[in-house]
Amino acid sequence: MKKLCCLVLGVLCLALAATPAWCDSKSAVGSKMTVKKVVIVQPNYLVPWLPIYLADQLGYFKEEGLDVGFVTVMGGHNVHAAVIKGDAHFGLTGYEQVLKTYQQGKSTKMIMTTTRLHPWSYFGSKKINSIADLKGKKIDGGLEGSSYRSFARAVVKYGGLDPNKDVMFVNIPRGSEIAALEKGDIDGVLGIDNMKIELLRRGYKPLVDMVEPAQHKAVIGYDEYPLFVVQVNDALVKNDPDMIQRFTNAVVRAMYWQKSHSPAEVAAKARPTFSSADLKVFDETIAFTLKALSPDGYFTKDGHKAAEKFGLDVEFITAPVAMVLVVDETFLKKAHEKYKK
Repeated sequence: MKKLCCLVLGVLCLALAATPAWCDSKSAVGSKMTVKKVVIVQPNYLVPWLPIYLADQLGYFKEEGLDVGFVTVMGGHNVHAAVIKGDAHFGLTGYEQVLKTYQQGKSTKMIMTTTRLHPWSYFGSKKINSIADLKGKKIDGGLEGSSYRSFARAVVKYGGLDPNKDVMFVNIPRGSEIAALEKGDIDGVLGIDNMKIELLRRGYKPLVDMVEPAQHKAVIGYDEYPLFVVQVNDALVKNDPDMIQRFTNAVVRAMYWQKSHSPAEVAAKARPTFSSADLKVFDETIAFTLKALSPDGYFTKDGHKAAEKFGLDVEFITAPVAMVLVVDETFLKKAHEKYKK
């Protein structure tokens, strides 16, 4: 795994070498706007970051004078490393990940969230009827230190088990969850994006479904959780606020477009980003994910408290972190003032 992470980072470095993260292109949009080359780093293409992908598909990034490229790396820790080093401008990550980054002595900011609720679910094999039945079993938990692992730990704890000793977490490659269940390799899997629909279609039942308000509050203790966020380096805030503003403008425009169109229309526009997805499954995935998305990108005090409590409960962070230290809504407010309808 260590070699794989190094390989992925090496590929990232090669991709970025041709386009330094802090430089502008000499071409221009109209007579005034210089096109800026932008690198967005992510752990995977995940539907809850939908407004960002829509901003790309709708041409809003281009209209804001941004030449955007997405780079996928292995694990959230590599997302943060790229953002902190300045190898990428924007990181798509989890709220608790930014809290941990701060505690590690690296100050970054979240400029928006794309989710209002934690959007994931957790499934057991067909012989598992409750979370308690997972005791002593191997279960899917993603990579150590990932948001996947944080959620899996929270599910186990919610079921009355000790995540440190009652289960064995393993990292199942996304897309192989059903095969791993059916071969008996594991007895629990993360239900993320289209995998939730695939599992339901095959008769698996969720042990936890966070889109259900009662379960969301039972697991986290709050009615909201802004899990999916956009992270930037403090240096970018200081050195190129114009880039951040243009990026934010494009995503806010996509949020307004998303709210004014049907789930089917949203799915149709987003499909090129997820070109390998089964069309029917993807449409269903969009429909249920829209229930969890933020309508405006803003953070709330309760949302911060939820992420803080969540991080502490699953032992991902060691102490509370003040919201003002990790959140900057300056760009978001300006974007809404410019494009509000």
